[in-house]
Amino acid sequence: MAPHDGHSHDNCGHHHDHGKDHKHGHGHSHSHGHHHHHHAVTGRVGIAFALNLSFAVIELVGGFLTNSMAILSDALHDFGDSVALGMAWWLEKKSHQKSDAFYTYGYRRFSVMSAFFTGLILACGSVWIIATSIPRIFDPEPVKASGMLGLAVFGIAVNGLAFWRLSKGSSLNEKMLSWHFIEDLTGWILVLIGAGVMMIADLPWIDPLMAVMLSGWVLWNVVRHLKQTLAVFLQASPGHLQTGEAPAWMKTLEGVEDVHHTHVWTLDGEAHILTTHVVIASSMTWAKTEALKIQIKKGLREKFQIAEVTIEFEQAGEPCFDPDHNPSQA
Repeated sequence: MAPHDGHSHDNCGHHHDHGKDHKHGHGHSHSHGHHHHHHAVTGRVGIAFALNLSFAVIELVGGFLTNSMAILSDALHDFGDSVALGMAWWLEKKSHQKSDAFYTYGYRRFSVMSAFFTGLILACGSVWIIATSIPRIFDPEPVKASGMLGLAVFGIAVNGLAFWRLSKGSSLNEKMLSWHFIEDLTGWILVLIGAGVMMIADLPWIDPLMAVMLSGWVLWNVVRHLKQTLAVFLQASPGHLQTGEAPAWMKTLEGVEDVHHTHVWTLDGEAHILTTHVVIASSMTWAKTEALKIQIKKGLREKFQIAEVTIEFEQAGEPCFDPDHNPSQA
């Protein structure tokens, strides 16, 4: 029988222990390197916001001067995106605050909330653009293709720079925002081609058609990313942890007789959390149990990228009264 470890227990012998190897502790304080990463994220989002808002103003003026529905629609789209980017910057900054008594896991999900709102704004803007552009396909108006060509070159440069900045990040928020700039970059390439065609041939209906095509593609991608964001909110297991390999690996360790009540979710698409019950042999001493805990936590971090692990040790034959949320792992 392993000796009492001094931690508080529930009726399953539970102790919320984060172990000596848990580098940022139960309070989720972050290292200097982690702070540097967070500042880099807000810096990238802030630059993207400034570029997007500035270019939206240029687009609006250019859209009126060229009488281009595609450019005007994209200008209004970008103004909406600027609101989303500004919100994303603020929420990303908020998400880096340390945990407190109210948000014990910290504020990292504020970043996920920002990604969700960004997706909603993009989806609504795309629907509006499609509804406005379709009538112009059948009743086209003349456009200044040469001006559109110049704006397209400028648009490719600005959106390419913004995408390059955000592509350095890996947060869910940055990924959602990166898709915005990929979509805009692709759209400007389409405008460049369309403007070139219209400079050669009198085909003004190409302009609203490009607006519909671009918005439809944006909408399809946004819906796909919104589904990923909702999965984080609904505490779905990250994709690479849905195979059951983590519990299977723990069962192979010396002294482990069974693993059950394993639950995995992610805070923001990057920081994954795991809780589990580990049944150990009755002969396990306190020292061996402590060594096993450290081994499990290090292994889960290195093999499965799990940032935080909470282990509840039970001895063989000890009843567990926790509700069974995952019968497949019971």
